[in-house]
Amino acid sequence: MMKSVSASGVNGSIVAPASKSVAQRAIVAALLARGTSVLRHLTPCDDTLAAMDVARALGATVEETGEGYRVTSDFFARGAGTRRLSCGESGLLTRMIVPVVSLLPGTTRVEGRGSLTRRPLDMLVEPLRALGVEVTTDGGFLPVTLAGLLAGGHATLDGGTSSQLLTGLLMALPLARQDSTLRVTDLKSKPYIDLTIDLLRAFGVVAGHEDYQLFTVRGRQEYLPRAYNVEGDWSGASCPLVAGAIAGSVTVSNLDERSPQADRAILEIARRAGATVTVEAGRDGALGRATATRPGTLRAFEFDATGCPDLFPAAVALAACCEGTSRIAGAGRLTHKESNRALALQQEFGKLGIPILVDGDVMCVTGGEIRGGEVSAHDDHRVAMSLATAALRSSGTVTIRGADSVGKSYPRFWDDLRQLQEQSSI
Repeated sequence: MMKSVSASGVNGSIVAPASKSVAQRAIVAALLARGTSVLRHLTPCDDTLAAMDVARALGATVEETGEGYRVTSDFFARGAGTRRLSCGESGLLTRMIVPVVSLLPGTTRVEGRGSLTRRPLDMLVEPLRALGVEVTTDGGFLPVTLAGLLAGGHATLDGGTSSQLLTGLLMALPLARQDSTLRVTDLKSKPYIDLTIDLLRAFGVVAGHEDYQLFTVRGRQEYLPRAYNVEGDWSGASCPLVAGAIAGSVTVSNLDERSPQADRAILEIARRAGATVTVEAGRDGALGRATATRPGTLRAFEFDATGCPDLFPAAVALAACCEGTSRIAGAGRLTHKESNRALALQQEFGKLGIPILVDGDVMCVTGGEIRGGEVSAHDDHRVAMSLATAALRSSGTVTIRGADSVGKSYPRFWDDLRQLQEQSSI
């Protein structure tokens, strides 16, 4: 699908989509809880739907009701056998579900499609083997075949590439027979682990750590079914807030400033660029909202996005509209996303006249006139949203190939963008 975006102002309010990071964790937690859980405010994007399909394949019933998505499960009622699961294009779901299905007897083959088949999984092999699982990959990539039971024990893993395997282990090991300790080196995405631990606590499960280096998990715990509110997605809110910062004023509701989501850092990035940013707390149990408004002039900024790499696309769109060269650290974390995201941003913004230089781990973006032209999303939802946001300040129409990729996390993005453009002209 192709979408064209021309220069315009933006104004108004939208509702942030539910966090797919939180939603996928919540679906897996509900799968592991014996009984019925209700997940409220869940947005059915591609990755979340994939998590629901996996839960169904593992014996849960998942149905939409007036109060949310009802998940009824008795995970350990599944007997031995051979299972085949597809995780769609979700890296998080894959790295969560591999340890989780290792709790079941029998053999499981975990598959995926699209860009997921090119994302490395070799980092999960040795930790899982240390914990009792027989695991093979296709040269370090999907499919993954698992046999043997996740018994618990001791393992070491590298957190430098991704924290997602650690999340999967923290979700699975409370149900293992033995207590476990995980020694983690070079953990980059600490806020995502905070998110996991908070969610585990909400479902009655406890995991602890010492300075994010040694994690301890007691075995033979029990997940408790519950009603759970899935909070709004700071990642999804990042491009609309940048749109407000560069082209008008945008308010995004259903956001919690106290959330452990790392991508709430978009507020600080926008402030460093000179945008006017305000946050209002929610009342009576509702979540709050954030507003970003364009100032007279946006200035180049520096920010370390190592712990929140999903903010790079929004930050690049913002930097393209700033005077001077912005420096964003953490570019080394972008290679194995839905695309090689550093290269995709460099190529596509280059077509629009915005030079991007990657110097080691730092991405340098020099703002200037954004030209019109045809660009590609590289089948990457965040690249698509970044290009569309920057197009609001372009001198000509920007046409984006692969615009339907936004369905991975934010299916209504194009509708929300059009709404904000239309409200600006009223």
